[in-house]
Amino acid sequence: RADIFFGNRRGSSGSGKASGYFEGGTKRMAITKIMHMNSEKNRNPAQHLQNALEYIQNPDKTEKLFLVGSVNCLPETAFEQMMDTKKLFQKTNKRQGYHIVLSLKPGEGTPEIAFDMARRFTEEFLGDRYEAVYAVHIDKDHIHSHIVWNSVSLLDGRKYDYKKGDWKHIIQPITNKLCKEYGLSIIEAEYVKNSQNLSRKEW
Repeated sequence: RADIFFGNRRGSSGSGKASGYFEGGTKRMAITKIMHMNSEKNRNPAQHLQNALEYIQNPDKTEKLFLVGSVNCLPETAFEQMMDTKKLFQKTNKRQGYHIVLSLKPGEGTPEIAFDMARRFTEEFLGDRYEAVYAVHIDKDHIHSHIVWNSVSLLDGRKYDYKKGDWKHIIQPITNKLCKEYGLSIIEAEYVKNSQNLSRKEW
């Protein structure tokens, strides 16, 4: 099962907490989350974005970067390219980027499948509008991928704007479609109630 949850936490960091679902008394997967990264006060405004890009490209978690890819930029220069886009459109403040985590059900999938899913999800969801880096981490008991993208479009400077209903009508359906193609568990594109916070260690 690859589940997605939209978690939006206000504040300068915008880091939020990963979440998990409970349904019928049985814990489902550590569900996936989309987080936003706001500008950092009193230092590099894009520090959180830079930290996220460095975190997902950890060689120890990604088979020495073998499981790292990107769209509309190069992984090794992604931060600089994203900053160039922000400066070009004079949008270097406030929200800096977004971060999605896609988690497969423990025991399902392979790193190669997760990598292909992350690539296809990124290409379909963001298209040619945003610079993004994706990476598969294999350091937990469940294979999961991270996707980090610039808040500013490299095409026209428009900032990515999550709208109510995007999770149900856009994000989860893309995930479920990919899961079906790979024979993985899916969930219906509906919100699951009674979520419980999980620590970052669990994703």
